[in-house]
This record gives sequence, C-alpha cells and structure tokens, in this order.
Amino acid sequence: MPAGWGRRWRLPLLIAVAGVAALGTLSASPAAGGEPTPRLRVVTVDGEVLVDVPLARDGTWIIEWLHSAARVGVRDAFAWRDGRMWLTDHWTPHLDVAGLGHVPGRGELRPDGAGGHWIAAIDERLAGDVHRFVIGSAHAPTTLVHDGRAFELSAVRPGVRARLEVVSP
Repeated sequence: MPAGWGRRWRLPLLIAVAGVAALGTLSASPAAGGEPTPRLRVVTVDGEVLVDVPLARDGTWIIEWLHSAARVGVRDAFAWRDGRMWLTDHWTPHLDVAGLGHVPGRGELRPDGAGGHWIAAIDERLAGDVHRFVIGSAHAPTTLVHDGRAFELSAVRPGVRARLEVVSP
C-alpha cells in the first residue's frame, strides 16, 4: 500500500489556502541538471490557475475527496510516466455505496488493513493525459496532495469544473 494511505482520509497537514490562486505565480524550477521540470497544474474551466507547482520527482499525486451522497472519504492516486497521465490506485472505505466499486480486470482489489478497500495497480491511462473533475463544496471537499503538501481546492473554488494537467517545459 502506498505510504500514507492508511492515514485518515483528511491529512492533518491540510493547508487552508485562501490564496491558492497565488500559487499560479510560481516560476518554473530547474531540475538538478539545469533543465526545467514539468509542472503539476489545476486549472478551472475559465482558465484560472489554482495550483502550479513543480512535479515531484516520483511523478505522483493524490486527490482526496468526500463523496457527497455516501459521505465517505475517497482517494485516487495518479502518476505521470513517460509523458502520460495514469490513474494508479483507488481507496474507499465502502465498495457498495454510490457507485464506488471494483471491476474485475481493472486493478487488484485488496483490503487496506483498516476495514476499507484498496484497488491497486489500476494503471489506466487518462484520455488526453488530463484529469477533469468538479471541485467539491465545503461539505464535500476536494484536496490535491502532492509532494508533502495539501491544497484544499474547495476552500477557493468550490463547485467549479477543473482539469489537472502536467505541463512539460
């Protein structure tokens, strides 16, 4: 199981960022060899950049969200590999509510050790190498967790359609 997946769905280090949009002003960071690194970005349908940070060395991130109907925390893990975006893993405490579940042949269903369900090794490429989603409300929050930081998207743009993308220099 990926590190940190056994924690409660809400990480204690969540950053209530009133100014997450200001993160869009971060400039490209050079990699060890002086090359600019790819950027992980969250952009609203209107083009507002909510998050713009250097992609972590391991090329992974998690989106945590509270299912609005079932009221359960869910985690989806993603990776950027060879210029492609992949859904790699999924965690939920319940497979039988509000459409959450496992499809045979799509990842490996495993217990998470805490009563929940972990679908590992999904390795499904996302169409267009972009993850499109609706940022949840304050009552069903959406948080991006990346490289030891958490960005509470719902604190700044609840209910807005957005896309998560990796931009290569």
